[in-house]
Amino acid sequence: MNIRTWGTALCIGAAMSSGAIAQGYSDEDLAWAMEFAMHDAMFTMYHETGHMLIGELNLPVLGKEEDAADALAAIMMLAPNDDEIERHNALIDAADGWYFQAVNSTGEGIESLSYYSDHSLDIQRAYAMVCMMVGNDPESFAETADAYEMDADRQEGCAYTYAQAEESWTRVLEEHAVVDEPGVAIEVIYEDAGDYQEFADELMSRQLLENTADLVMGRYVLPGPVVFRAMQCGEANAYYYPGESEVVYCYELAEYMRDLYLTDILGAYGDEYVEEEEAEEAPTRSGNRFTPS
Repeated sequence: MNIRTWGTALCIGAAMSSGAIAQGYSDEDLAWAMEFAMHDAMFTMYHETGHMLIGELNLPVLGKEEDAADALAAIMMLAPNDDEIERHNALIDAADGWYFQAVNSTGEGIESLSYYSDHSLDIQRAYAMVCMMVGNDPESFAETADAYEMDADRQEGCAYTYAQAEESWTRVLEEHAVVDEPGVAIEVIYEDAGDYQEFADELMSRQLLENTADLVMGRYVLPGPVVFRAMQCGEANAYYYPGESEVVYCYELAEYMRDLYLTDILGAYGDEYVEEEEAEEAPTRSGNRFTPS
């Protein structure tokens, strides 16, 4: 299963949930689960924005485009900003999500893993994200890297990994940077959410699509109109559609990530996971709310 181009297995899982999984949990648990889902949505929008910039600006890509989009999303979210704490927590939750999806697939046999996918394996994406985080800010993210059992030598090497990715992206984007006037505005559209209204309301209240659009318009000049759209898709997904110059976030994906938190993270670690979340007062979390093993 890959988080940005969901396969048949995930579509079945999303269809089976239909809100039933959330029944029986406390309001507090549901609030943390929604926070987790919205953090994933934030990263997803930055990731798909990476694809959009590659497509709309006709940027060169060396290697997997999916890995390049992951790297750009991390770079944008790690940049100093007023909502830095929220972005950093979102990165940790995105890595946690990939980790637990990898745990889910481990027992299904080697044939179930999508080695042919455009994406790297979920477990690789989780560790790559943690490497970018600790490479950018060793002090803030050292405990997160320790939780992933990333040794000191690798953590130190991540500084080069991050610096190389940041320099590369800066070079390819600099000719498209805003100098005097911004380019064409990005239109944000929230379509009817039906049974997923609670997720649409949360996306809108946090202005996740609007904030991502504002960041792009403030930094880069796009050559033509672009739309950021939230909608029902019939599956848990998110994608950039170059034919229409649209980035689409599917409400079903928010539900899937909410349920992943409830069944796999809270289900496995319970109060220990929540208590560590509640105890955090530092600028970023001192580490994951679980220890991979």
